[in-house]
Amino acid sequence: MSISSNDNIEGLADGESMLYEVRRHWFGLFIVYVEVGLGFAAAAILLYFLGPILFANAEPAQRTRDISVIVAVGAILTWLILVLFTYIYRQSKLIITDRNLTQIIQRGLFSRKVSELSMANVEDVTADQHGFFATAFNYGDLLVETAGEQDNFDFSFCPNPNFYGKIVLDARQKYVELNPNAMRNRR
Repeated sequence: MSISSNDNIEGLADGESMLYEVRRHWFGLFIVYVEVGLGFAAAAILLYFLGPILFANAEPAQRTRDISVIVAVGAILTWLILVLFTYIYRQSKLIITDRNLTQIIQRGLFSRKVSELSMANVEDVTADQHGFFATAFNYGDLLVETAGEQDNFDFSFCPNPNFYGKIVLDARQKYVELNPNAMRNRR
């Protein structure tokens, strides 16, 4: 599949073909959802038991309404934060083309890092899966080591890292075969 050139680093050059666009695995979001859900439940239970102390001067019906309003506002804020976190998490991706590897890491709503690496500069690729969940749900870290002083690409929560690691290595091999001078001219 060929895409026309674009004016930014995320675009593809003329004649460049996208092989894969890899987004982070859903399990990374699941972990955050569970943690936030447990935290919200703990806060609601704590408020339920501390409510009579915090609202000692209020009537029981008023106290129940006040606690309900606090829990409802907390639930809405928690939901908004989870929606925002999900959006940020889903913006991180790895774009594998026949010539380049582009990594987009969204760290926050207003913090984004985009890096591009020529296939000529790919030295080694490592797929790393640690633990039961990473193995059971087939996700892990994909580490692309680079030549020279360039930063390595580390893509966490990569789905099927062994498969995508092999894709990167195959694309690099094909690139080197088609561009034999690329290895001599790299920085």
